[in-house]
Amino acid sequence: MNTIYKAESVDTLSCAQEVHVSLGAYGRLTHQQAIQLALDVTPREPLLGYLSTKRLQICPQNLGQFTPELALQLKAELAHIEFRCHANVHIERQHKIVDIADWPHEKEWFKQMAHLSHLLDAPVYTAHAGKRGTCSVAEVLQFTQEIEDLFGMPVGVEGHYPTPNGKHHWLISTWQEYQQLLESRVHYALDLSHLNILAVQTNHVEWSLVHELLSSPHCLEIHLSDNHGYGDQHLPLSNPHALPWWWSLLSSANPNATIFSEGRQRVPIALA
Repeated sequence: MNTIYKAESVDTLSCAQEVHVSLGAYGRLTHQQAIQLALDVTPREPLLGYLSTKRLQICPQNLGQFTPELALQLKAELAHIEFRCHANVHIERQHKIVDIADWPHEKEWFKQMAHLSHLLDAPVYTAHAGKRGTCSVAEVLQFTQEIEDLFGMPVGVEGHYPTPNGKHHWLISTWQEYQQLLESRVHYALDLSHLNILAVQTNHVEWSLVHELLSSPHCLEIHLSDNHGYGDQHLPLSNPHALPWWWSLLSSANPNATIFSEGRQRVPIALA
C-alpha cells in the first residue's frame, strides 16, 4: 500500500453520512446473488464499519443481463431499497463498454439505460468519462448535460486517473481536468480511489480542489476504496494505522451526495 499520502492519526469516519455498499463489491456474482448476499450478511469494512444496504448501486462488475423484468421485480420485492445504475451495466445480451464519451454513437444504449433507471425509480445515474482521443473534456461535459436531459434526472460523470506509464489514457485524469470539471457545474461522481492514483502518480495533492469537489452541490456520489496508487484495485479500506490522505476531508462532503464503498467484500466459496 502506498503510504506517501496518509492522515496522521486514526479517528472515526470523518463524515456523519451513511456509507452504502456498492454491488460492484461482489464482483463475479450475478445481480441477484450480490443483492441477496448483501442483505443476508451485513457488509462491513475494518475502517468504515458496517455498510448500509438502504441504497444499492447496480454495477457492471456483476454478471448477467440487467433487464426491465429484473428491474420491476426488484422494485416489487424490495420496495424499501433505493436502486440506481452505475456505468456500463450489462443491459444488452452482448455486453459492451459504453462511457459518456460514446454518447454521439450510443444514444440508443443510453435510452435503454434511462428506461431502466425510471423503472427502478432511481434518483440519479452516473457513468465514466471514457477514453481520450474521440472527444475533449469539454465535449464530455457537454455530453453529460445532454444525457441528463434525456434521463430527466441528475446524471453525473466520473473522472479517471493517469495510467502507470505516465500517459493520460482516460479523460478527466489530471488535476487541471478535475478543476475543469468543478468549474463546469456539471454533475459528477467523485471516486477518491481514483484521486489516490492521481496523487501517487503526480506526487502531489490539490487539497483545496479535493475539498471543493467533495463539498460541491454538483457532487452526486462519492466512491471509496483503496489501492496501491498504480491501478484501480477496489481494495477494502482495512488499515486503521494508515488512513487514506483524503480521510479528514470527508467531513466536507456534500450532505446530499451518496457515499458508496466499492471495496471488495468476501464471497462464500459456494458462490465464487
